[in-house]
Amino acid sequence: MQCEIGVYGLGVMGAGIAKNMLVHGFKTAVYSVSQEERKRFETDGYVETCKVCGTEEELIQSLARPRKIFLMITAGGPVDAVLSSLVPALEPGDVIFDGGNSYYKDTDIRCHALEEKGIRYVGCGISGGRLGALYGPSIMPGGSYEGYRAGEKILTAIAAKADGKPCCAYVGQGGSGHYVKMVHNGIEYSILELIAEAYMLMRSGLSMTHEDVLAVFKGWQRTRLESYLIDISVQVMEQYEEDGVPLIDRILDVAEQKGTGKWTLCEAIERGVYTPGIYESVLARSFSAKKEERLAGAAILNASARKMELNQAEETLGDALLLAIALSYSQGMELIRKASDDNGWEINLATLADLWKAGCIIRSSLLGDIKEAAMETAAPLILSEAFESLRKLEPSLRNVVVKAEAAGLAPTGLAAALHYYDYYRMKDMPVRFVQALRDCFGAHTYMRKDKEGHFHTDWQTIGK
Repeated sequence: MQCEIGVYGLGVMGAGIAKNMLVHGFKTAVYSVSQEERKRFETDGYVETCKVCGTEEELIQSLARPRKIFLMITAGGPVDAVLSSLVPALEPGDVIFDGGNSYYKDTDIRCHALEEKGIRYVGCGISGGRLGALYGPSIMPGGSYEGYRAGEKILTAIAAKADGKPCCAYVGQGGSGHYVKMVHNGIEYSILELIAEAYMLMRSGLSMTHEDVLAVFKGWQRTRLESYLIDISVQVMEQYEEDGVPLIDRILDVAEQKGTGKWTLCEAIERGVYTPGIYESVLARSFSAKKEERLAGAAILNASARKMELNQAEETLGDALLLAIALSYSQGMELIRKASDDNGWEINLATLADLWKAGCIIRSSLLGDIKEAAMETAAPLILSEAFESLRKLEPSLRNVVVKAEAAGLAPTGLAAALHYYDYYRMKDMPVRFVQALRDCFGAHTYMRKDKEGHFHTDWQTIGK
């Protein structure tokens, strides 16, 4: 049987993608270096329409030309190792899709290296987790456009659908697809932190019961806050232990991370894009690992939190959360815009908003506003007319942050969103004093408001 596409890697995501392809009628060959994964796939009932291969050679031989191979393996070294064994057996015109969380610079290098051999390489950002892979993920392909077109029929078929359209479209050249997925994950980090802080403020600051907080989240499902992450927040809070205790109350407050948030943060610093929400969310996870130090600090620094006073708490906190989440999208989109300009990728931000409307982790009713803002302006989305109704929520965000800080609750993500808002609001920043000090101790010079050029002052002689 000559297959239309091959899937290399049958972990949770790889198996889901392969089954998705099979359900949509595509003849699919699959392979994994793990015999256990191959056997598990064989027992899932797809053997009549799928070829389970025992070797890489068998996988390659089972594919119709031009061959299309979808890699669903661990990013980094494993991808290079597989490419080193696969590529010599391939022919010009064959296509490799990398569906893992590869670092975009690695993808860029692979695109150029394989292009010289006539192999088309497509870095596919994929979001949606286990269920998304199986039932329809958001797919962000970048790299070889010819390679994308060769697999477009399959990719758009297995992708999630929103407004009748597939959440899959070509992003741009080189590593752009994986770059977009990386920043998507950075936005995800930020939103997760914001939701967790909203929960914490209700439980610790407002002394609300678990059931009352659950009711608030259920109410938010019927507002502009409606999103996948709010939906699964309700699912999490509805999970109880056998003794009736909410499971969330017994989960250790230590959060892990896989690295894409750090990558996004480093990119923002390198490109000079202000993304405080992503910064605080990454650092919060890192600091959470210091559990013993935090326990010691709680004993020394008096951990008994003061009660948080907040009028119309549910509405005010909901408005604050809504604006903060919208600003998370704004930060991420601004970083993507800067990278696109720097690399000549010509990424369409409005298209990205469409790609994220279904299937992915950060899907949200807010993405309609995000798309409208992206279509309207080349400036940061926070400044667009589409954000006008969201900007009106600033008093709620400020009120929540001030009251939470006064209660000693450290709402770092919400505060970061407010700082992002305020930085864009400031006509004059305090860094002019920084520049004067730099010139004083290091003769680094400064610019003036009233004259062009760079200036230096001999600060030691002034006043003598």
